[in-house]
Amino acid sequence: MTAAPPDRIRAIAIAVVRDAAGRLLVTSTVDPVTGRTLARPPGGGIEPGELAAETIVRELDEELGLAVEAPRLLGVLESVLEFAGRTLHEHVFVLEIEMAADAVLPSVTDAGHPVWWLPVERFRDPELDLVPAGLVELLDDADA
Repeated sequence: MTAAPPDRIRAIAIAVVRDAAGRLLVTSTVDPVTGRTLARPPGGGIEPGELAAETIVRELDEELGLAVEAPRLLGVLESVLEFAGRTLHEHVFVLEIEMAADAVLPSVTDAGHPVWWLPVERFRDPELDLVPAGLVELLDDADA
């Protein structure tokens, strides 16, 4: 069965947070149709009239209880993916933030999604879908 085309393009912002070992902070969910685990840096939908950097500040406060300042834009990725039998089309603003060393992270987001550190060696793990597509390459370019 082929999923129906998306009915809209959604603008979202995600926050790249890395620790000293290069691990990436992610939230994850399991696709109920395929059983695959999707991992994505925390973030969410950009509200009308809101800038991507403002979205990151708001979403990290709502999802993780973190206060952040001055997100830095790394790039924008276009993502089309299948999830739960639907095709999702997103324009993803990827912003990097520094997290305070004494910040305390919850084990789940406000929506109940697990929060964890994805080790560098799992960035290209075939058992895991790190989304959006192109994120690893964007991070590689930012590190170059």
